[in-house]
Amino acid sequence: MGQKDNPSTSTLKSDAVGSRLELQEIVDHLEKATEETAEWLAQFHRSAVCKIEPASSLVADDPHQDTEFGCWYEANRGIGVFEQDAFISLAAIHQALYSHAGILARRAWRDNKVPVEEYEALLVKVSAFNDQARRLAKAFRAALSDLDPLTGIQTRNTMEGDLKREQHRVVRTGQPCCIALVDIDHFKAVNDSYGHLAGDRVLAVLTGILSNSLRPYDSIYRFGGEEFLLCLPDTRPEGAKSILERICKHISNTPIDIGTEELGITVSIGVAQIAPRRPISEIIARADKALYLGKGNGRNQVQIWTADLA
Repeated sequence: MGQKDNPSTSTLKSDAVGSRLELQEIVDHLEKATEETAEWLAQFHRSAVCKIEPASSLVADDPHQDTEFGCWYEANRGIGVFEQDAFISLAAIHQALYSHAGILARRAWRDNKVPVEEYEALLVKVSAFNDQARRLAKAFRAALSDLDPLTGIQTRNTMEGDLKREQHRVVRTGQPCCIALVDIDHFKAVNDSYGHLAGDRVLAVLTGILSNSLRPYDSIYRFGGEEFLLCLPDTRPEGAKSILERICKHISNTPIDIGTEELGITVSIGVAQIAPRRPISEIIARADKALYLGKGNGRNQVQIWTADLA
C-alpha cells in the first residue's frame, strides 16, 4: 500500500479492498484503535502516578494481542489489505508501543520514577501509532466515498483518472485496452412496473454477475442509472466481444428474484478500443455509439465501434 507511513487512496482502490461493509469495518476498527490506546495510556498514567499495581492487561507477556486492535489484526494477518506494508507497519508500531508501556508500567510500580527519556520514547510511539492509524482511516474513508452505495463498485469519481492511467499504459507498453458500456435493456419498464426496489435488486444482481465474470485485472464502474463501464486491459475489440457475448448470454439466462416473481433481463454492450491520442471522453462516446447500434439492432448483443459509426 504505497509507502509505509503514507498510504494513498489510489492504492487502496486499485487493490479492491472489498465491499462497503468491509471498508466500513476497517475504518471503525482503526478509529476505535486510537480510542483504545488513549484509554490504555490513561490506565498506565493512573498506575504510574498513583503507585497502583498495574492491571494485568498492562504487563502481559504480549499486551498487543490482548487489545481489541491486536486481536483483530492477528485474526486477519496476511489477508487482503492486512498483508500490505501500511498495515504491517501499523501493527509493528502497535506491538512496540504496548510492549514498551508494559515494561515502563512494571518499572513505575517498582521504582521511584521512570527515566524521562524512556517516558518520552513511549509518547513518541503513541503519537506514531495514532498518526498512522488516522492516516489509514482517512484513506479508507476516501475509498469508501468512491464506492456506489447500492452496488458497492467504483463510481465515475475514480473512473476518469483510472482510464487515463490505463491510456498511459497503452502508450508505454503498446498493449491494447478496450472499454465497454453496458446498459440494461428496458430498465425503465422494470422500475415502472415493479417499483424502484425491484430496479435496485436488478442493479445489484447484475453488478454481481459482471464482477464475477470479469478477470481479476479488469475494472467495473457505475457509469449512470442503469449503465456500467468496464475496462478490459490487454484486450483487443474482437477478444472483448467474445468475453462480453458470454457475459450477455449468462445475464439473459439468469432470472432475478425480485420478491414477487423472477425477472429475465438482457443487456446491450458497446465496445471501443482506447486510442493513445484520443481524449477519454471521445473513447467513451465511441462505446456509446456502438451501444446504441446494438439497441437499434434488437438489443441483447455486443457491438464494436468502427469508423463507420463516426
